[in-house]
Amino acid sequence: MVKKAVLFVIIIVIAYTVVSITTGSPIERVQFRSNVTDYLHKTYTMNWKIDSIDYDFKNDKFIANVISDSGISFLVDEDYYGKMMDNYVSSVWSDELKKAVTQKTKEVTGSDAEVTVNVNLIREYGITYYDKVPSYSMVSQKLSSEASIYIKGNFSTIHYLQEMLEIKQWIVEKKYDASLTFKSEKEKIYFAIPAEDLKKIKSVDDFKPYWLQIN
Repeated sequence: MVKKAVLFVIIIVIAYTVVSITTGSPIERVQFRSNVTDYLHKTYTMNWKIDSIDYDFKNDKFIANVISDSGISFLVDEDYYGKMMDNYVSSVWSDELKKAVTQKTKEVTGSDAEVTVNVNLIREYGITYYDKVPSYSMVSQKLSSEASIYIKGNFSTIHYLQEMLEIKQWIVEKKYDASLTFKSEKEKIYFAIPAEDLKKIKSVDDFKPYWLQIN
């Protein structure tokens, strides 16, 4: 009977160890969720819910996937020193840009486009807005080198440069400064423009230096 009890304990320990290695310690997972909940309550007044808790095996840490009441998905995790941090602000800006650029591209090309936006908010900038996040246009000059817009659209086989120019000009007018990439769904058309060069492009001929070859 004693041997069975010892064997059972050993099996439980082994199972717990395996689970902890592959998906993180269950106890630490529960504690992390509690810490995230406390952090969000103290940081934001908006309504939110923790959608899931994932384990980053490579960095040996948990990451919370959170959804705000406005539908913004963002991440909460801990830095190297165990301090809670999130990417809510950059997620708000990415969502703003993606919706606006997707709509504009559809207006210009007449069809849906695949738009990917990434805004890397460097915490050293000391930008903290909490619930009241301004439009990206208000901070784009400061973050343009850390932001990117990728547009894969059904551009015209003949007038694609005019279409891209119209979208580019609109982005500049909206002050949505970011590195800009155009790619056609059908043809081997690929342009990559650094954020600092957006205003330099004033005609279709100005696109030539930014043409990338696709093999």
